[in-house]
Amino acid sequence: MSDDLLDVEDADDDAMPPRSKREEEEMDITPMIDITFLLLIFFVVASKMDPTQTGNIPDADNGLAISAKDSAVIFIEPGGGDSPAILKRRDQSEFSKDEEAQANEIIEYVTNELEKSISKNKDQVMLLGDGDVKVSEVTRVQKILGDEFTDMEFTYIAVKEQ
Repeated sequence: MSDDLLDVEDADDDAMPPRSKREEEEMDITPMIDITFLLLIFFVVASKMDPTQTGNIPDADNGLAISAKDSAVIFIEPGGGDSPAILKRRDQSEFSKDEEAQANEIIEYVTNELEKSISKNKDQVMLLGDGDVKVSEVTRVQKILGDEFTDMEFTYIAVKEQ
């Protein structure tokens, strides 16, 4: 009878192969991947992508020597507080405070400056700004210029040292 019992135990061992260590060590990472994608979606939806975000213009280490005589020059001064920057022409006359009218005046001014000096090859714009001017103001002026003067290769920015 004991032989019969041994035979039954041997039959059970043959029917079920022993578990390997590999199966015990593997882990299902599907929930971890799900959480990762949920966090990614949350941060993409919750983040604010604002290219006009305000910040200060960084200090320049070095730059090219560009003559203001060979450029259409626009001066940018901080407006103080939350008010927009003050834009001035070469003769120190101010552009309009209204952004739409200001954009038209900038285009007209730069066009006139470039037409005056066709023989001198004046084909660049120089933005001269105070160190306290916000990046968003400089970017706004650059966008106005870039949208209107697509053939212009460079817009130079000069920041007054503090």
